[in-house]
Amino acid sequence: MLLIPLAVAAAVAWKGRVVVHADHVGIITRRYVRPHTDRAFRHVNPENARGVLARTLLPGTHWMWPVINSVDCVPRVHVPPDMIGVVTALEGHSRSGRGRLARHVDCDDFQDGEQFLLGDGKRKGEQGVQVTTLAGGQSYYINPRLFRVEMRPRTYVPPGTIGVVQAREGGVRPPDRRFGRHVECDSFQDGEAFLAGDGEQGRQLAILGGGAYYDINPELFDVITVDNVTDSRDGLTEAHLREVSIEEDYTGVVITLDGAESERDLDGAVAPRVAGHSSFRLPWVFLANGGQRGVQEETLGKGPSYALNPWFVRVMVIPTRVLILKWHNKQTSEADNYDADLGQITVKVQGRFELSVDLWQNLQIPQQVAPTLVSQFGGASTAGLGGLVDDPAPMKRFVRDVLGVAVTGYFNEIAMTNSVFEFLDSYEDVRKNLTDRVKHALGKWGVETLETNLGDFEPTDPSMLDALKAELMEEMRGKKLDEAVKNAEREDAIDQYMARAEARRAGLELKAEVEALGQDNVAMIRIVREFAGFDVPKYIGGGGDISAYLSTLPLPAVQDLLARLRQLRTDQQLTPGPGRQELTQAVRGDTGGSGGGDDDADVTAVEDATEDAFGTTTAVEGEVPSARKPDEGR
Repeated sequence: MLLIPLAVAAAVAWKGRVVVHADHVGIITRRYVRPHTDRAFRHVNPENARGVLARTLLPGTHWMWPVINSVDCVPRVHVPPDMIGVVTALEGHSRSGRGRLARHVDCDDFQDGEQFLLGDGKRKGEQGVQVTTLAGGQSYYINPRLFRVEMRPRTYVPPGTIGVVQAREGGVRPPDRRFGRHVECDSFQDGEAFLAGDGEQGRQLAILGGGAYYDINPELFDVITVDNVTDSRDGLTEAHLREVSIEEDYTGVVITLDGAESERDLDGAVAPRVAGHSSFRLPWVFLANGGQRGVQEETLGKGPSYALNPWFVRVMVIPTRVLILKWHNKQTSEADNYDADLGQITVKVQGRFELSVDLWQNLQIPQQVAPTLVSQFGGASTAGLGGLVDDPAPMKRFVRDVLGVAVTGYFNEIAMTNSVFEFLDSYEDVRKNLTDRVKHALGKWGVETLETNLGDFEPTDPSMLDALKAELMEEMRGKKLDEAVKNAEREDAIDQYMARAEARRAGLELKAEVEALGQDNVAMIRIVREFAGFDVPKYIGGGGDISAYLSTLPLPAVQDLLARLRQLRTDQQLTPGPGRQELTQAVRGDTGGSGGGDDDADVTAVEDATEDAFGTTTAVEGEVPSARKPDEGR
């Protein structure tokens, strides 16, 4: 009799024996028992009610009642190393929130189905896609009747690039904020921390660094990298997602696209520095510390690459090396292109002569000046996308509106006040004054002026050169005539000075003679000398007529003069004046004569002197005596 119960027991034991092989999991289904009272567990239940049980059998040998329980062995879930497992709960409570994702329940990576359904003390498991994922490179004993696991690739960000993140779940951000609230969530790998920290939907301030894999739930976050940027609808390009690198001799001017409203009213003003944001790598710190939107005083220099959020900052590259700006006919495009708006300088002098000249200006922009230039001359817009921008427009506007206006204004000024020849003659003054004008214009912006080189002035129309030469010749001729007139005026002035000097000298001599000889005697001597200077012919034609000869001599006139002098002396009873003896000696040319003598003797002396001067000897026929000079001796 005992054999029968033992045989039945052995049969039951054998039938109830369950072996779960390695890498498999046993799924238990119960029959012929009461169903679970909670309608949330109609298909899978956490207890021993009818239907599929939430708990599973791990690999090994197990014993189950053979009629009531049945076990199906299925392979365990394996997540490859480059994948993550996105879990969807097929059974559980309804989601209490409005989100699409079920919140995290501590259930040993979904391997403890009973814990998932009953809850971990914080919340009970909910149906639908779970916020928690399964890490790659592992296997999980998960009940496939309770959870469905979908393999999704891990998020990879290539080196030298960044990944930007948009949250698909979370709270709704206020309309005055461009970004969702920043929440520390292990680079978006901890979805539960993001939601628990009141993370908000939309663009996130934090980014993903390059050269790493991330286990990010794609049902919670959209990650844009260089590998999928073409599918983005935000207008991003690969360039926006590359790390920002500033080359040598450049500086990066930062424009923040979010922040506090600026109270600056002045043009060209920039936002003050803010501490703690690691060169704008931590934008949430920048905002928390009161950072303002717009152009920042702090710039980025040469050095390491900067992983910056292109939704938050724009970096505009400004050269700090020496720039050579040229005003000339540009035949080809040049590398710098900052002087693209500067053409060859043309100046119209005297309203009709057009002269052209080339100009080279060297300048350098200090690093601390660059933000002001960007703020004033463009590039400060906070709309659109950020990233690294190598746009020459602000520099071109600065060169055109400041430097170009200063140069053009100077040449227009001197063209209105100078003739073409004055314009050309004052080349060095033009260059010096232009240098001063440029230095003053750039100095107001803090830009350093290095060297100004001015080319030669040339006529724009070759035919104008002939007209210019002709006018130059006329002007030079006029200048020569002006110089001749000035020289003639100088010579007249010299002659007047010499005449006055000669008159002064003659006056002094005459005064000395009058004091020595007497006024009347000096007058007589000078008259005689004048007559002695008369020219007389040596020969008289007509056969030696003596009357013709006598008519040519001044002797009658002298004799008449002498007669009148005698009459004058008789009438006025002239007395011998001082120096009478000297007078006689002067007339005779005798310096050693005796002193004394009466008036008749004096007159006789004058007569003798006159005869000696004019030579009154009677000429023979056909022969005329030569007149002797007053200084000839007897």
